[in-house]
Amino acid sequence: MRKSILILAGCLVLAAVPVAGQEAVVPQPKLPYLLEFDSKSSEDLIQFNRPRADGGSDIMLTVQFLISPVPGVDPEPGQQYKVRIEEDGKFVRDVPIAPPKRSEDLVVVMAMDISGSMKEHGRMDQARKASGVFFNSLPGKADCGLILFNHEAVVSVPPPADRALLRKHVEDAIPKGGTAYLDATFRAIEMLKPSIFSNKAKAVVLLTDGVDIDSNVEIERVIAAAKLANVRIYTVGIGEPGRQEKVTSVMVLDRSGSMNQPANDQDKGSKIQALRLAASRFVKSIGSTRRTSILEFSDSVQNPTPFTNNKFTLKGAINGITAKGETALFDAVYTAVATLDAEGADGKRAVVALTDGIDNMSRRRVDEVIARAKEAKIPLFMLGFGRKGELDVATMEDMAKQTGGKFYYAGNEKELIEIFEDLTIKLHDDGINEAELTQLARDTGGKYYSAKNVEKLDFILEQVTKKLQAMPQTETFASLSQVADGRRREVTLKLLRGSQVVAEKTRGYQVHGLVIAEMNPLVYLPLLGILFGLIALPAMLRRRTSAT
Repeated sequence: MRKSILILAGCLVLAAVPVAGQEAVVPQPKLPYLLEFDSKSSEDLIQFNRPRADGGSDIMLTVQFLISPVPGVDPEPGQQYKVRIEEDGKFVRDVPIAPPKRSEDLVVVMAMDISGSMKEHGRMDQARKASGVFFNSLPGKADCGLILFNHEAVVSVPPPADRALLRKHVEDAIPKGGTAYLDATFRAIEMLKPSIFSNKAKAVVLLTDGVDIDSNVEIERVIAAAKLANVRIYTVGIGEPGRQEKVTSVMVLDRSGSMNQPANDQDKGSKIQALRLAASRFVKSIGSTRRTSILEFSDSVQNPTPFTNNKFTLKGAINGITAKGETALFDAVYTAVATLDAEGADGKRAVVALTDGIDNMSRRRVDEVIARAKEAKIPLFMLGFGRKGELDVATMEDMAKQTGGKFYYAGNEKELIEIFEDLTIKLHDDGINEAELTQLARDTGGKYYSAKNVEKLDFILEQVTKKLQAMPQTETFASLSQVADGRRREVTLKLLRGSQVVAEKTRGYQVHGLVIAEMNPLVYLPLLGILFGLIALPAMLRRRTSAT
């Protein structure tokens, strides 16, 4: 009987243990914030030396991190949250967390590139899909706007706008033209300046696949305007970074008397006026690694201008062209090839030749021109402008095809401008300017995203929507160890609820300097004993041999 009672008591005790354990677990409230470093790269920790008055310098560290509000979770009433920064486990400082912005306190303008290069590799289709993901992922009460741009703003819808309308504009977009993303970004910042947005978190999301070749606004002005208006810029580079390859070209421009006539019955201006406008667009894309020369012709060929990347000089030469005389196209193209070949420039080379008529004055035959271009490996891009019946289309197509170039036909001023923009992309736009896009984001508190794989664009834009609601923080402090010992150190961010650590992140960095080895005496004393033993061994062996 006594044994049965003991067994029963033991069972009751065992049964009570889980209940007691369950009652001891106190459910923790969900965290209202997500703490993370600003990216997964070493750029989150920027190490630099700050000079001192005594001639020395201090090791400084800038830490960049994000505090994101968790949707649907509000901070507990009266509870204080902060971020503690530590270096190698030692306290640096506490950073208080400001109250998060609500979804209705967010306003965003998307600036999307619809230049001609967006037709390539399915970029426009993926951009349409990704923009839908972006607008759907934004908080429902956030205000949105849109700019679709090429060399100019094609669509400009300021916030607050209906998202269905914005999506329709994106769906209807037709890629063509050049690229002016700095102008578009500046315009987006202007949209965010009205007083109704003064108390909101403001951001511009820029998508582009090319180098800016058409903007009038400089990057420094865009960054200054963003800082003044408290606007963060998030940039997405679609495709590979540009190689900034050297490009040297000659523009062969027809100035025969027929260029004084309109291209068709609808154009009001003359062909020479359209030529000046279109060629100036081409010149606008000239950068530090691009140079061109202007060669005019009518019944005779003028001397080509010196190769230069000075846009004002080139535009001056183009605007000074006047039309008179006949047409010596073959002589002009032959001279352009010979001039470009003699220049001996590295990188990409091309001749761009425009005419509105049939050659009637050249001494050179077309087969001579083609042979010379093939020998020099210089492609010919031939442009026929005006009425087709007044052009030798077949000959120009053959010249382009045999030399690896391309033939274009423009029946009016608008088509001519589009052709020159296409040529600009083909010759000068070799990828995104990653350094400039990174600078735009970094200097305004945003972030740069690389979309080399265009199929990941929708995922990237979904990540952007999460970052838009985050509160970026930048803290700079002197390292707690001012010895340049080459040692790896760690910075830890701790999210504190009152005095309790509820989350933490750690990132390491390497200090510049000489690595100083450290060793425990219990390790190096035995090693020294072994070393002395090895040194003494030969003498001991000799003594033993002598004794034998």
